[in-house]
Amino acid sequence: MIGRIGRALEHPAILPGLLLAGAVFVGAQVANAASGFPLAAYDSHAYHLAAGSSAPYAATIDAGFDDSVSPYKYRYPPPLAQALWPAQFLPWPVFAGVWLALLYLIFLTIGGRWALPLLLFPPVLGELYFGNVNLLIALAILVGMRWPAAWAFVLLTKVTPGIGLLWFAVRGEWRSFAIALGTTAVVALGSFVLAPQLWFDFRRALDVQSEAVTVVPQLAIQVSLPIRLAIAAVVVVLAARTDRVWLVPVAATIAAPVLWINVLVVLIAAIPLAEGRTTTLWPRRSRAAAAIGAVPAGTGPD
Repeated sequence: MIGRIGRALEHPAILPGLLLAGAVFVGAQVANAASGFPLAAYDSHAYHLAAGSSAPYAATIDAGFDDSVSPYKYRYPPPLAQALWPAQFLPWPVFAGVWLALLYLIFLTIGGRWALPLLLFPPVLGELYFGNVNLLIALAILVGMRWPAAWAFVLLTKVTPGIGLLWFAVRGEWRSFAIALGTTAVVALGSFVLAPQLWFDFRRALDVQSEAVTVVPQLAIQVSLPIRLAIAAVVVVLAARTDRVWLVPVAATIAAPVLWINVLVVLIAAIPLAEGRTTTLWPRRSRAAAAIGAVPAGTGPD
């Protein structure tokens, strides 16, 4: 039954339809952003303000999770804001359009032939609406199972989903484990050398938000981070010992710093991992898939 549905979703009209729908969606969001609607591309607005800023953590330090003071807060380590430095030269609506188009293409890449029904998964629509980095994290996890350096993005944004790296440790794939941590360390060191004050400010921002570790924000799923980290660790160990690589993004989702509903979009990375593919759109039809070859579930580059 599932196979028949999958084959039906490979119809040649599906992808053009999805691309058209994405263009309409991005256009509507750009119009909302240009009009000043505060919730349109809410998170990506914070990234745009942080790009090139000498004090990207000021709003967070001043108000923590209180969005009544300043709604657009940058809460991640400095490298993302530094990498987005050129974005400061783009008008906000232009950046919103580019960012949301990128996220939509990443969604199509991960979802593959299942992208159409996945649009009915509320966290997907929420993530595309707010423009957070969760789809980028999902992609980094997917790519990182083959090229571990990609895990640096996970560790240098939301940090705690990096618990998925236990996959390599439990399986004794120490080379992959070292590549992931080494890449993270090199990027972090370079970031610190360029702007040490940003890291000191980030530390202050963490102090302000530390209460959220045990006192969960009202609109998030009400399970504290320490409990979820313990559960996530068990899930990763189980995944590694039973060759269920698709459980790694499940564990990473559970381990998110705050489990907002849209964070659940990371779960879609489990689909291509369960199918044994990497990052091709339509695995049975794509020439790229044939050239790259499928990655058997449970394998690593060790």
